[in-house]
This record gives sequence, C-alpha cells and structure tokens, in this order.
Amino acid sequence: MNPFIITTSLDKPDRQTRKLIRSHVMRGKNTRKIRRAREAESRSGAVVPPCESWSSAGGKEWVLTTPRKVASELSLFNYMIEMKPYMLNLLFQALTVIKPTMHAFDTVTDHSHPGRMLCVADISQSPAMVHSIMFAAQAFHDMSLGASYGPLTRFHLAKTLQYLQQSLGDRVEATKSSTMTVVGLLSLAGIIAGDLESAAKHMDGLQKMIELRGGWDSLMDREAIEHKAKTIDLYLAAGTGSKLRFVEDISWGPHIAHGRWATLAPELKMVHPRPDPRLLNVWVDIREFSTLVNKATTTGVKLAATSFLQISRSAPHRLLSLQCVHPFHELLRLSMLAFLTPLLINTPGIGRTMTYLAGKLKASLLEQRFPPLVEQASLLLWSLFITCLSIFEEQDQKWLRVLVIQTVHTLGLRTWADTRAVLKSFLWVDLVHDQAGERVFEKCVFNTPAVSCTD
Repeated sequence: MNPFIITTSLDKPDRQTRKLIRSHVMRGKNTRKIRRAREAESRSGAVVPPCESWSSAGGKEWVLTTPRKVASELSLFNYMIEMKPYMLNLLFQALTVIKPTMHAFDTVTDHSHPGRMLCVADISQSPAMVHSIMFAAQAFHDMSLGASYGPLTRFHLAKTLQYLQQSLGDRVEATKSSTMTVVGLLSLAGIIAGDLESAAKHMDGLQKMIELRGGWDSLMDREAIEHKAKTIDLYLAAGTGSKLRFVEDISWGPHIAHGRWATLAPELKMVHPRPDPRLLNVWVDIREFSTLVNKATTTGVKLAATSFLQISRSAPHRLLSLQCVHPFHELLRLSMLAFLTPLLINTPGIGRTMTYLAGKLKASLLEQRFPPLVEQASLLLWSLFITCLSIFEEQDQKWLRVLVIQTVHTLGLRTWADTRAVLKSFLWVDLVHDQAGERVFEKCVFNTPAVSCTD
C-alpha cells in the first residue's frame, strides 16, 4: 500500500459549515425568474448552443445555464465500468453545477475547449476518476443536507481507493494524468473536510508522481494539473505554514500589469515607509486581474484563461516567499494571500481550515493601532473585510467585529454603498465580494448582537 493513499475524515461537518454549504449549493435554485425562463425555453424548443453560457440573476449572482449537449452525450462514452443512471446524473451534476460553484472564475473565463475542460474522454477511461467524481459530488450533497457521509459516498470513496491502488501498481497508469487528477481530488477533499494531514500526504504522492513522469514539461495537459496542484499546495501552506512543494524560479516583476501607470499603486500612498517593490508588483498584478474580472462581469466579454493562470501560478508563490519586517507591510502581504484564497477555490468553509494564515492575520491586525489614524483607516478597513470574508467564515470573532466598527466610525461611513466605494479603491472582485461584503457590513455595523462577520 502506498503511504499517501489514505482515507479522509468521515466525521459529520459542524452546523455552521453545513449551513454555509447548503446556501452555496442552493444558489440559483428556487428562483422564480429562472424557473419561468426554463419553462419558456422548453415550450419554444429553443436550441441551446453546445457550450457553457451564464446568466446573471438580478445582476448580482451568476447562474449556470446547462447545455443539453453535455447531459445527453455523457451516456454515449464507452466507460470502463458499468454506469448506472444515478452515476451519470452525479457526473452531470459534478461537471455542470459543483465544479463551477467551487471555481468562481469559471463564470467569467473563456474556455476555448469545453470538451477538454470537462475531460469526459479521460473520465470514461479511468474507473478511479469516475468514482472519485462520484464521491466528491455525493459528499458535497451529503454535507449540504447536514448529514455525514452516507453509504453511497463511502462506497464511491472505497472504489476510488481500490482503483487508484490498481493504477499505482501499474508503471504506465501510475503516472498518467488521470491518476494524478484523482490524487489531487482526494487531497482537495481532505482540505475541504479540514483534514490537512491526509491532504498533505496525498500532495506528497502527487509530487512524487510528477517527478517520476519527468516534471511539468512532460505533461500534455500541464495547465489543468499544474493549476490544481499549485492551488492545493497554496492552501496547505496557508493552513499549516508548510513550504511550497512546487517551487520554480521567481520573476519578481509584474506578470500581467503592463505600462508605467499600471505598475504604480497610488492607492497605497498612505503606507510609510514605501513597501518592498516586489510586494507592490504582486499588488498591481492582483489589482489588474481584479479589474479584468469586474469588466468581464459587467460586459459579458469573458477574460482569457491565461490571465487567471498567470495569477494563480505566480502571486501566491511570490507572497509566500516574501517576509516583511514592517508590521503594516506584513499585514498587506497576509491580506493579499487571504484575498486570493476564494478566487482559487470558492468553497464554503474552506477559509476556516487556513489556521496558520488566520493566526498570522489576527496577530498582524491586533498589532495595528485601533481606532486607526484617518490616513490609514481605509486600507485597514479593506484588510478587515478581506480577513472576515476569506478566512473567518461563520465564526464568532468579536475582536474582528469591534475593529470593523471602530474603523467604519473613523471614516464616518453610514451606508454600504459608501463603504463599498472605499473597499473598491483597493482590491475587490464584485462577483466574489459584493453580496458577502454587504452582509458583513450589516451584521458588524447594524446588528449589535451579531455573533459572526459573514454567512
């Protein structure tokens, strides 16, 4: 038995996590407008284009309009195992509902090869991948209902491990991309469940597989696997304080921000002394990406997938490699790390597993002066909101709420619109932060007895 092939915890998730996941799963459901639109579409017999399309419910929340082609063609592939109707349904749900829900950028990113993105051909030829997706989809469903893993979830987990063990015993199968994907999915499942120890062991195994394969350059579908692996690696580093496994030479210049104006950061003029230029370069890159996402959301013109990949590969690595001596600079670095976490994996409750980053952020915030100086209050308010949204999800953090109230009062803010204007002057992605940010404002400012900063 390979040492990194282990099971993840099957304990029932806590009540707050269940509530958060349930609300996440129900996004776009029970919506009258959407239901009427679907009924009208059914009556008209309109042809759905064979690609992903997205609509905005009320201009605030993205809802997937599932292409019929995917649903019908899933059953046509020659699977290596018997696919019962419920399994095809789970696969369909995983690819068209759960996956986009977990990856917020999917809604505004241009995927030029939908078939390749879904990897249906690879899935059909890999029993381990089929069962791993069944496990993930059913586990997501169980958790959304507030239940511990049921018999069906446990069955698909056991089958995943069984077929994975068989693949690892074959020299060719052991280093296939499909096998790597299964190991990565098990690692991600461990992170979501809060079992960082098992997640780390799976990642150690994935690292060994990539090395045996000959490194990243040996992978034909490097983009997808590298993105998943480095994202999980980031979450483990943020959760445990461990060093990154997948380390490359660092280019400290801007990666996507171009031009003299693009590389300036006038919004940080209140920070004295001036931060390390390497830290500022990460800031302007994330700012540029945030601007691109916001434009894609408002215009409907999707951004190139390369922009997200450049950020996901470079920004976390640079931030984790920097160490800032000045307290305010360190708060800026930690806040940027927190800002990136929901952009990479937008899964309810995952921020609460980032215990190492949470501890560092809390210590850094408490080291600042509160009530803050007026000239620093705006940036501190942004840091507080990002900390609340990305890390301290659904937790009773009275200290954080007190700091938010003090900072809001220092700035004389009375409405969410005014507060949002301040936050958007820094790093802010409307699609990810607007609705949750408004709830933070209402709970922290208006609801005195509130026990959490977001839901």
